[in-house]
Amino acid sequence: MENEIEKSSHWSSHEIKLINHVEVFLRKPGIMKKAEQYLNALGDAMILELAQSKIPFPPETKLEKIQLTRGENHKGFPYLSLDIPQMFTKTEMFTFRTMFWWGHYLGFSLILKGIDLPRYTDNLLKEKNNSHFGNVYLSAATTPWEWSRTDDNFKNIHETSGEELQKIIETVEYIKLVRFCPVNDESFKKLDWVPAGISSWRDLSKITEA
Repeated sequence: MENEIEKSSHWSSHEIKLINHVEVFLRKPGIMKKAEQYLNALGDAMILELAQSKIPFPPETKLEKIQLTRGENHKGFPYLSLDIPQMFTKTEMFTFRTMFWWGHYLGFSLILKGIDLPRYTDNLLKEKNNSHFGNVYLSAATTPWEWSRTDDNFKNIHETSGEELQKIIETVEYIKLVRFCPVNDESFKKLDWVPAGISSWRDLSKITEA
């Protein structure tokens, strides 16, 4: 037992390597600032997009206000999120959230909850086989604020039956559709966040049309 304690009190070679790696900390502020600029640009573009939208938004939905949130520790990693449009109450939700999660992905998500959920569900089931839902996922987590991309938490729309999608929505009592852009994908380097975000909004919001 003493030998085990003695061994655990020493730094491993891998830990020493990480302790001496300082570049990520030096570059982090600039990277996060760049991501923030991209999100602000998307927010400005969304304001123009929403100004001409025919979607029947729930009352009190904010269409001209950008909410940018910064955090340092979502499951150990920093993040930025942008909400527009946005409407949150205890019983209703209608928001398009773009989330940049360090080490994971840029995600475009539509989060819906409330009295119109049956209509949104019906529209989703009608739209599920269309091409624009091929790389879209439905959250199956008990809370819409779960972002870990696992097979349990997210189901691919095309690969999941309509019956299962409906059962998930009835169980969790909300809809969250997400299009993921992983940061380790080669295409992420050249991804233009503004058109990607606008395109995702147009695709996902089809289920909210009257």
